[in-house]
Amino acid sequence: MTALPNPAVVEVALAELAAPTHADTEQFFGPHQLEMDHGHPRVYAVIPGDAVYEVYFKPESEHYFLVMLVEHHGGEWSIRGCRAEAGTRVVLSIVSDQLTAGDITRAIGLEPTESWSKGDPRPQNMGPLRLYTFTRWTLCPGGDLPGEVKDKLTRLLDLTDDASTRIRALGSVCDIDILVAYRGYVHQMWGLPIEAREMARIAAMGAGLDVDLYASGPKLRYTGEAPDDREEITLE
Repeated sequence: MTALPNPAVVEVALAELAAPTHADTEQFFGPHQLEMDHGHPRVYAVIPGDAVYEVYFKPESEHYFLVMLVEHHGGEWSIRGCRAEAGTRVVLSIVSDQLTAGDITRAIGLEPTESWSKGDPRPQNMGPLRLYTFTRWTLCPGGDLPGEVKDKLTRLLDLTDDASTRIRALGSVCDIDILVAYRGYVHQMWGLPIEAREMARIAAMGAGLDVDLYASGPKLRYTGEAPDDREEITLE
């Protein structure tokens, strides 16, 4: 969770959840059970804007966020509205059956977020003891924190910009890809804009682009409607 810019922002958002005054609140939050923290809905992030703060909550068993917009106007706090925001991940993935994870780290000069080498034991929770049959090295600076794909992609490409040529040089012995996961609310899915400059940077790195889209969640609740069944769609 980010540092809270003003405790009043969270207080106003939690009060709205407890006693909704906006149709948007009922529509988006009504069908969802939120993750809780010490008896209150867990606040994942508070992102400040121009007189508007975005307060992030997470539905149980979902990857997307529900966002409440809290504004400050005329000395008073109030609710502007609500929306859903997809959970996103943007990862540089380098896979090899010849190099170790350490070889890749030394070759490109960057530390991975996660890695394993061919021959390493798999985690015990993945079943009987087995060994990895390939090496995988990944860099995911944005993790699962709130953020749009375009912003996380730009951050990843900025971090790897100086190493781009070294990453490309591994292409003969590695599969290099940018992996994008977009896990949205089925009733509020958005596009994935990627600018030409970013596409050129991906190409310069010698990487492919693999995008997985997931849509899930309950139906929006309209005035007088009872909760409905959960929907799930996967597009790959």
